[in-house]
Amino acid sequence: MGKRVRSPNYPAISLPDALDKVSALYKSQHTHAGPREVIVRGMGYSSLNGASMSAISALHKYGLLEGRGDEIRVSERAMRILHPESQEEHALAIQEAASEPNLFAELDERFPGVVPNEELLRNYLLRRKFAPGAVSVAILAYRETKELVQAESSGYDSPISAIEGQDEMHPQRGTAQTPASAAIPGMMPQNQQDERSIGRYDFEGGGYIRILTGGDIATEEALDMAETIISMKRNEIERRKKAAPVVSEAEDDISDPNIESEENA
Repeated sequence: MGKRVRSPNYPAISLPDALDKVSALYKSQHTHAGPREVIVRGMGYSSLNGASMSAISALHKYGLLEGRGDEIRVSERAMRILHPESQEEHALAIQEAASEPNLFAELDERFPGVVPNEELLRNYLLRRKFAPGAVSVAILAYRETKELVQAESSGYDSPISAIEGQDEMHPQRGTAQTPASAAIPGMMPQNQQDERSIGRYDFEGGGYIRILTGGDIATEEALDMAETIISMKRNEIERRKKAAPVVSEAEDDISDPNIESEENA
């Protein structure tokens, strides 16, 4: 059996998703230190598994967690993002977190300015010895992180609301910035010859879900990564729900006071 190919280190989730998790952790236990089992429950996971360990690793890579072993806690950088003293402090902490992962700093240096298209990023990462199955996850995390930085640099109020409202505020980004929902179907290269199916579910009416892997990837590892991507998609859906305008029935029933005054007169 050939030697297993390991991709260079990168955060498996984007900075917006990482901020969701560190915010949940802070609400759960503030800045108190704890072991990994406690930390992952605070972030919303039920136990230590591939997905939760990937999340801990990602938060460390962004500098949102500090400490090891039984002394893991929300970092000072995370507090500057969650509870900043000024918008400038908040924006600077976001920029620091986005540039902290070695891969992201390398991509920023290699492709300064506008984020390149997915095909260019994919070719670059494959030449950097990334496993094909890891490329789409790394690209998704990087591009969503850069979208957050761009929103912050444009002067929006908060990182979460900036990502939630990006489609409404910047409709022209629909093709230039690939959303999570568009990137997920392309996780595995379409023409990869060594694909194998590790799961399929058929719905009534002919629809189905199928999970494919390619290359020398263990089934458990593939399922853990699928769980991570599903979690990212759920977070994206939740952000879009929160961003949608809500009009209450009470507001619909309120009449124009000026019209009422004219009628009474």
